[in-house]
Amino acid sequence: MENLKSLPNRDYEVALKFINDYNKEFLNPHSEGLEWLSKNKTITPNLLQRYKQMLDSAESADPELGLDFDPIVNAQDSDEQGYEIKKIDSILGYVTVSGKSAPNFEIVLKVIEKNGVTLVDGSGVINIPKSKRPKY
Repeated sequence: MENLKSLPNRDYEVALKFINDYNKEFLNPHSEGLEWLSKNKTITPNLLQRYKQMLDSAESADPELGLDFDPIVNAQDSDEQGYEIKKIDSILGYVTVSGKSAPNFEIVLKVIEKNGVTLVDGSGVINIPKSKRPKY
């Protein structure tokens, strides 16, 4: 078991910046989410790979509908005002954000430290266990 005192210092603002930047893309009707994520330097390759797998699997199952929700926000809609940090689990690296105009709408993200850099490794349903996701 990892000594809790040796946990790296994570920059939780990276999660907030990521989800607010993603939100701007999400709300843009001309956005290509996969292209935007592919260029994003604040996420891990693992998050991108799992996102692609979810899209591919959904498209294979139903080519017309595909994925009927956004796995990054775990919803079909998003808060147009953006998000703010609600709570942080500094031991496991989970960050819960809530909508500015809809405080009951929450998204859980996971950050990790890699080579001294904080990266987002999970968001919504991607790499977030069901037990850590908001209960609606």
